[in-house]
Amino acid sequence: MAASPSEHVMPLSESMTVPLNIMRVLVAGFITTVAGAPMLCVIYSTYTFGLVCSRFGRKQLLDRILAWNAWFAGTVAQNFWAKPLLSLVSVRVKTRGADRVDWNGSHVICANHASIFDILALVSVVPPPFRFVAKRELLKWPIIGWTLRPAGQIVVDRADHSSSVGKIHEEATREIDGQVIFFVEGTRTNTGELLPFKKGAFHFALDRQTKILPTAIAGSFSVLAKVPWWRIHPGRDIELIFGTPIAVPHVDNEDARHAEVQRLLEATRQQLATALASAPKG
Repeated sequence: MAASPSEHVMPLSESMTVPLNIMRVLVAGFITTVAGAPMLCVIYSTYTFGLVCSRFGRKQLLDRILAWNAWFAGTVAQNFWAKPLLSLVSVRVKTRGADRVDWNGSHVICANHASIFDILALVSVVPPPFRFVAKRELLKWPIIGWTLRPAGQIVVDRADHSSSVGKIHEEATREIDGQVIFFVEGTRTNTGELLPFKKGAFHFALDRQTKILPTAIAGSFSVLAKVPWWRIHPGRDIELIFGTPIAVPHVDNEDARHAEVQRLLEATRQQLATALASAPKG
């Protein structure tokens, strides 16, 4: 028996998902360009000047320029990029524990990573200046990738472990104000469950003697998972749950350092797992 015409018709809500999300992506690209292009002109000008000064031995001036660029780029991104993009898809970002954080001090923010919306949520809430530890592949992204280095973000090559470790140790010696944000799983989860943690954030915190701030991001996976990348679910909530800062002791030998990295990793994972379990299921 031939199927009736109605059996071949996709429900309206499903049939409109792809074109609506294509429109959202196009509008997001427009917002990113409008906010990012003028900002790029500013930070590349100051960054180029800083590089020239660094060549002549004034490395501290480059550090100060990168600190200003991080604040400026973060301020622009927060007000003219992240918040408008979240509004575009009617995603609300809620926080828990943010009022207990001393944002005047520096922290190594260790967050889970389930969606590209994690970045938007963090940028919309964390006071500038902040710096993300970003994978090298992102440098190819228009506007966003071009911003990373001149805005003082920390770019690592995940394909080269020794280079990545060296970069983390090198950046730990720089003058960095504000928050440094690590996605401690190293990549986005495909299932919404926590992946094993990488150790770079904990080495960085030990090198700088900076407190770790476990930060659980709940709800972003239900907004947009890694696969399929285009299936955005608007109108949902993302919650940032800021945990209890973890003090970082001084260690003076490699055995003690290895043990302390493992302790910090486990303590951070415990806080993230507990916070995610307490969050409403999306």
